[in-house]
Amino acid sequence: MQESVIMRRIAIAFLAACSLVAVAAPSSLQAQIFMSPDEAKKLGQQEHPKILKEFGGVYDDPEIGAYVAGIAGRIAGQSGQPAGNFTFTVLNAPIVNAFALPGGYVYITRGTLALANNEAEAAGVLGHEIGHVIAQHSEKRYDKSVFTNLGVAGASILGSIFLGSGAGDLIGQVGQVGGGAYLASFSRENELEADTIGVKLLSRVGYAPDAQAGFLQSMSNYSDLAGKMAGAAGKDRMNDLFATHPGGPQRVREAIAAAREQPVANPVYRRDEFLDRLDGMIYGDDPKEGVVRGNSFTHPDLRLSFTVPDGWRLSNTSDAVLAIGTGGRLQFDIEGDKKKVQASRNALDYLTRIWLPNLRLGNAEAIKVNGMPAATASGRLQMKSGNAEVRFIAVGFPTDDILRFVIIAPVGGLSKIEPALIRSINTLRHLSEAEAKAVKPVRLKVVKVDSGDTVESLAGKTPLGRYAAEQLRVMNALQGNEQPRPGERFKTVE
Repeated sequence: MQESVIMRRIAIAFLAACSLVAVAAPSSLQAQIFMSPDEAKKLGQQEHPKILKEFGGVYDDPEIGAYVAGIAGRIAGQSGQPAGNFTFTVLNAPIVNAFALPGGYVYITRGTLALANNEAEAAGVLGHEIGHVIAQHSEKRYDKSVFTNLGVAGASILGSIFLGSGAGDLIGQVGQVGGGAYLASFSRENELEADTIGVKLLSRVGYAPDAQAGFLQSMSNYSDLAGKMAGAAGKDRMNDLFATHPGGPQRVREAIAAAREQPVANPVYRRDEFLDRLDGMIYGDDPKEGVVRGNSFTHPDLRLSFTVPDGWRLSNTSDAVLAIGTGGRLQFDIEGDKKKVQASRNALDYLTRIWLPNLRLGNAEAIKVNGMPAATASGRLQMKSGNAEVRFIAVGFPTDDILRFVIIAPVGGLSKIEPALIRSINTLRHLSEAEAKAVKPVRLKVVKVDSGDTVESLAGKTPLGRYAAEQLRVMNALQGNEQPRPGERFKTVE
């Protein structure tokens, strides 16, 4: 979560306006394209800063950025398009996603790089996005209303699937935090076409064409694990690669079939070089955005921390922290408009007059949160998905900021979760300077497997928590109860 309240991240899979000499889009669809290359470039330039802001900015490692751009540039060079038509960016986000904007702006997150197991797999992801560009899918689906609303709202959750579809409606009505999501996933046909083009481009460069299918399988395993970790059984994916790139087992099978049609005499995987590049890369949350560790959230720059009840799943987005549990959810953010903070006389005045002036509130009163001045009120809201009961809490923090908590539950359910969440809110505390400096990022570490090492023993040395072993299996493309072999290189975190 960033210090200022910013627009919601939107994983928009709209792509650049390009034509292809070697792999052309079907002529029957050309008439549907009404955006000129110049218009596409202008639109991409306009939206690029918003994407950077929503996804944590550019990952601050020029060597990784140059490495990825080099891979993508070699692939794009086989497309018949000038290299200057593309801009490749590694985003500082732990989610697994890759997408593009009109004008040739292609993005891949560091979370995606961490999931890949060799250079060919990373190339496959980039080749797929370049395939969308080549096929001009965005121009055929382009709707100005989507870009008009880019960043307006959307309950897109870091870690892929932590928020149900109704929450966006509610949050949009409380404190300007969010509203309807403007996600633009492509059709199954679009995805298969992009896969096919990507595989062809990979083979032309000399990469192993089956790497794309390998990554798709890892992505499917990741998405299933994310659902398990979220307690959502894989439902309501909103910001992972499967959400913006629909598919499944059939996509894997068809990618394998496409690879067989593009044989490469001496296929290149480049696993060792790829792992060398990733060794030391930040894994998971960047402390600049705050970090989730178990059931605690800590933000060293804002010098705050709090915990949520056991069994609740924390998710850190660019502008809010969300906790999902049985019977409801908790949202935390910070008032980013300093003028509003300065205009308020106290926490109660802020809550009733500035934060929620147009909402009918009940039982508004001044309270204390762990000794800090605060205010609370209750309300009931009409959402598209039905009515909800809400508890609002504003806290005057020692940093002269106002922190905001919102407890959300279906009608009749607030009293069931409110006591435990109020106790959680009262764990909020101001970190000392030493405590803030002690918060360090988790980093990806490549190790050599020793005799006797198992996924479980290696997982026990990580800070990943309950699902550590499962996460390491997915990161290393291990299936079922498969174990790493002695002497091989293995991705873990420390």
